[in-house]
Amino acid sequence: MKPLGEIFLSASLQEKLGVPPVNTIRVRAGMIIVSSRLIIRPSSPALRSFKLSPQLRQGLYLKKNQVFQIRYDQVGQYLHLGPIIGIFSSTIPNHDEYHPTSLQAELICLSRIARSLPGQIYVFTPADINWNTRTVRGYQYRCIGKEKGSWGSSLYPLPDVVYDRISSRRSEGRSSVQACKRRLKSLANLHYFNPSFLNKWKVHQLLIKNPDLWDYLPETHLLNLDSLQSMLSRYHSLYLKPADGSLGRGIIRVNKNSGKLFYTIYKQGRSKGKADNARELMKKTRPVRQKKAYIVQQGLELAQDKGAPFDIRIIFQKNGAGQWQVSKKFARVAARGSMIANLSRGGKAETIRDIFAEVLKWDEQESQARNEEINHLCLLTAETLEKESSALYGELGLDIGIDQQGKLWLIEVNSKPRKTTETELSMGVVRNTFRRPLQYAIFLAGFESKKEK
Repeated sequence: MKPLGEIFLSASLQEKLGVPPVNTIRVRAGMIIVSSRLIIRPSSPALRSFKLSPQLRQGLYLKKNQVFQIRYDQVGQYLHLGPIIGIFSSTIPNHDEYHPTSLQAELICLSRIARSLPGQIYVFTPADINWNTRTVRGYQYRCIGKEKGSWGSSLYPLPDVVYDRISSRRSEGRSSVQACKRRLKSLANLHYFNPSFLNKWKVHQLLIKNPDLWDYLPETHLLNLDSLQSMLSRYHSLYLKPADGSLGRGIIRVNKNSGKLFYTIYKQGRSKGKADNARELMKKTRPVRQKKAYIVQQGLELAQDKGAPFDIRIIFQKNGAGQWQVSKKFARVAARGSMIANLSRGGKAETIRDIFAEVLKWDEQESQARNEEINHLCLLTAETLEKESSALYGELGLDIGIDQQGKLWLIEVNSKPRKTTETELSMGVVRNTFRRPLQYAIFLAGFESKKEK
């Protein structure tokens, strides 16, 4: 491999990194590795710096005036510049309509935060990759004034780390997206986290392997006539949920009353019906369920706020040290007359403090103990999911219910939690929910991110 340009290291940085005294050395940025001439410059012990020649910088697709970190990989025997982080999306939204919960708002927020972090962080789609050159047509949001901006593109190396933000199950199912994901994950040295949406039945099968979670998991089975009849013999109410569903769509609540089965279907709106038995219920709900896999889950009598049930939504994320922590925690109170607390179905957000103190009447000691139990449940869930699935996650959305006796239940785990750029709670909290996955990506790449203020 013919050397491409030069990399200059101060003597003190060479010593700190443990770089051997050689004339040429391999240099990596993302998935591109080239050979370069190594030139050591004398320096004072306090001066630890490096510089790239224009030829080397261009060959690695590294932009000028961008701050990069450097490390020496003892195993691969190369200098590693970065981090290079790719945010994987099915599309680059570029239209006037802007909503704080939209994909456009999320990607713009991530791109803006990326400017304060080291390395190169960009958004890309499957169509943007040139596999032969290992480069990507990546996008960054460029602000024009305080409120407006546009997406600009440039060539970058394939990244060290991919943060998967494919926004919908439909997009994720496209053959082009699936093929791209498989190829990215096959690359040596590339880390890929939050690889897919979660299937409720598969998640339950993974979590049930940990006995420490048994008391928190509602009884759950794959829906068929036998499992429905069995569950109806034990519980007054049940939930039928699409295994691959999101946002509360397609959920069916079933209640037994006077020998009849009364059900409510949550789809575009709400529709109600009744059946005489399990077989008739299966038949009447078939148009909604279609051929999709469903689970049947034990119904929970959740605690209520002014007659409306609520649950606790937690955004659980890894930070720049690779450690799990709660980034956001709030209560979701169902809309009037509904049993579904999703904000997308009319639910409203309330603070945990108000729910614990004013609704549940817990004193400060009890509230602290329950918060600690919730945090522990989140950690148990995240660690079990990663261990049993052998997949890598940097953030999860967890829905935790509190029943009328005060017992905690893990209702659902979501690998693609919806995050809004606006909130009634704290803008600092909002910024952290977008920043932490990027800081975790920097950690995965082997570099250090700035500490949170």
